[in-house]
Amino acid sequence: MKEVIFTILFFIAISATGQTFEKEQNDSLKDKTITTFREIYWNNLPSPKGWINDYERIFSDDEEKKLDNVISNFERETSIEIAIVTIDTVKTSSDKFEALSLHIAKTWGIGKKGKDNGILIGLSKGYRKIRIELGNGIAKVLTEQETKEIIDHDFIPEFKKGDYYQGIVNGITKLMEVLRTRIKKE
Repeated sequence: MKEVIFTILFFIAISATGQTFEKEQNDSLKDKTITTFREIYWNNLPSPKGWINDYERIFSDDEEKKLDNVISNFERETSIEIAIVTIDTVKTSSDKFEALSLHIAKTWGIGKKGKDNGILIGLSKGYRKIRIELGNGIAKVLTEQETKEIIDHDFIPEFKKGDYYQGIVNGITKLMEVLRTRIKKE
């Protein structure tokens, strides 16, 4: 009887060890696949399809159109370009979110040549992060501290309620208000 119990326990232990090893291999393969995908994405960013590039599908089509209209009107008025990109957690790790936002801003060339007057708003609902990248021309009239205050007071309160569209509307409205008072169309 002891031999039967021992044999059964032996096979259970072997089976569990095999499953653990297989799970570790699968997890390792999954991690490598995600890392490879992220590297490919970094090196082959999609072209922007307008001012709004919603890769997390946060906004409805109607909300995207409204945001695009607001930004287009502001760009015609001031020549300042604002792009909004939502970044899916598959595309980057949490610790590389800010670097990817900056990389997108530089790669897409947001802002007029010679003026460097672009703004990229990077948002990840999955990571609960937002980053505003300022072109050098904008950074001369809007400080990082002011940008942080706009994020904290205008974007975040609505995000906390789960209303990302209204948070973006409030935030870009405030950015536009501040910029209108500080910059002249050239």
